[in-house]
Amino acid sequence: MKFFRSKWFILIVAILVCAGGSYAYLTKGKKSKAAEAKEVTVDVKKGNIRSSVSGTAQFEPKDTQTISSTENASIKSINLTRNQAVKAGDVLIELTSSNLENDLQDAKVTYEQLEKDLNTKQQQKGITGVTAPISGKLTYANIDVGATINKSTKIATIGDASTLTVTLPFFVEDAAQLHKGDTIDITVDGFMITKTGTIAAISKDPKSDGKGGKLVDIDIQIKNDNSMDAGLNAMGSATIGGRTVDSQGKAALQYVQIATVLAGTTGSISTMPFKTGVIVHQGDLLASFLNDTLDDDITTAQAALERQKLKVDAAQDRVTALKILAPFDGVFSTDFVNKKVDILSNFRPGTRVSSGTQFGTVASFAKMQLPVQVDELDLPNIKVGMKAEIKVDSFPGRTFPAEVTQVSTVGTTTNGVTFYDVILATENKDNVLKYGMTATGEILIQDKKDVLYIPPEALQLQRGKRVVTVKKADGTSEPEHEVKIGIRSTTQIEITDGLKEGDKVVLPAAVRRQQNLSTDEINRLRQQFQQGGGAGGFGGGGAGGFQQGGAGGAGGAAGGNAGGGAAQRTTGGGNAGGGNR
Repeated sequence: MKFFRSKWFILIVAILVCAGGSYAYLTKGKKSKAAEAKEVTVDVKKGNIRSSVSGTAQFEPKDTQTISSTENASIKSINLTRNQAVKAGDVLIELTSSNLENDLQDAKVTYEQLEKDLNTKQQQKGITGVTAPISGKLTYANIDVGATINKSTKIATIGDASTLTVTLPFFVEDAAQLHKGDTIDITVDGFMITKTGTIAAISKDPKSDGKGGKLVDIDIQIKNDNSMDAGLNAMGSATIGGRTVDSQGKAALQYVQIATVLAGTTGSISTMPFKTGVIVHQGDLLASFLNDTLDDDITTAQAALERQKLKVDAAQDRVTALKILAPFDGVFSTDFVNKKVDILSNFRPGTRVSSGTQFGTVASFAKMQLPVQVDELDLPNIKVGMKAEIKVDSFPGRTFPAEVTQVSTVGTTTNGVTFYDVILATENKDNVLKYGMTATGEILIQDKKDVLYIPPEALQLQRGKRVVTVKKADGTSEPEHEVKIGIRSTTQIEITDGLKEGDKVVLPAAVRRQQNLSTDEINRLRQQFQQGGGAGGFGGGGAGGFQQGGAGGAGGAAGGNAGGGAAQRTTGGGNAGGGNR
């Protein structure tokens, strides 16, 4: 790059020496009266300076999404044409895959089983023992303290001894004259006193007595005064029409209600506070349990359930993705994938497609973006969120407000100059901006109000200092008057110290010779001054590029053109100028 600019430097110097050799000679001596007459001054003014960076590019939609197959599957339905408007959530394509659907079902079944297992263990954790569900006589199962138990282990049975029942056979003809609720006298073996019972039910199915007669079973309940117990044999007799009829056999007394007590958990028995045969009351603790591993079992079951939930979610996502929806409002087009061929003609219901097969792209034109290129020297000054303005060639005089949404961190180098993409986004409210339209974006770096400024042509660099030639009130000039600068635009440089409003500064002679150029030519030189580094004269150094002893404006223009950048840098700050690159 340096070599390239050196060639331009030599060429421009040669041209300028030929064209203005007399000027180089005159600078060695006193100025002629003709030269003095042509001296041009500019006033130090106060006003607004806007520092910005601009670049030209083509519009593209801010939001785009390629519509493609998510799996190896078959097309179930397709609702697309080559170019069509879509709404967010519209079903564009529906795929089907029996493998994925079966995988999802299997994952759900496994999840439900693991969930039941965890719930069971959590319920078991709350069981530290069992209590009597009813009051009655306790009979422990054949277990001891320390025995290992599981959910279905039988701990005990409890018989409700408050009421006993016995089923006795009577002749059919006698039973036919008895009714539910009638009293029956009960004689219990070993007891001298007769107990009174009440008929609870009479069977409707006769049975043979083996002697040619027919018998019917009658269920009788007896209130227990704690003198009787289950297992004792008893007979019954009833009075019918003044005569006594007896049951045709004996039967054992039984408990009306029996409760079986199960462990309901896993572990081992730690205590059994009662003995078999005692009367217990509802709520009494019959046995307590111990389980040292249940907490670990619950943790393991929870982890297994969580892992399975991830598998279910993953399988569900794959099945859900078979239904491809429009991601946002916009336009679907196959042109983003293939402009020459309508690729949708290859797809119809039943067609097998592989994962990643592209059908087209949905683009939203509600917001457009402009990817402009920015010189590496300007990149540090550009941040996401900065305001910008976009001007479109198709709409002269109209400005679209924009904002910096992305700043690239990877640059591209052209002719030794590195550029970075900066994305500007703007609203497309009236839908006038189209894909591919050419536009120029201007990023506002800094905007200062009511500051002192001079044209950049008036500034020179002498021995590392920024200086101007000041025209005094008495008509004399003060060369090499040092100043300090701030930001700059294409036509202004801020003066932060060294001058005041109304002061007059003398334009360098080389700049005065360019006064005959057209306005467009002057503007181009100013742009080159900003980009490439120099609009100054001979010997003393560039007024804009600050290259001491450099070729000035022409040399800077050559350097700027050599860069070939798409962005136009109009920022200044306190930098030494683009010409030093």
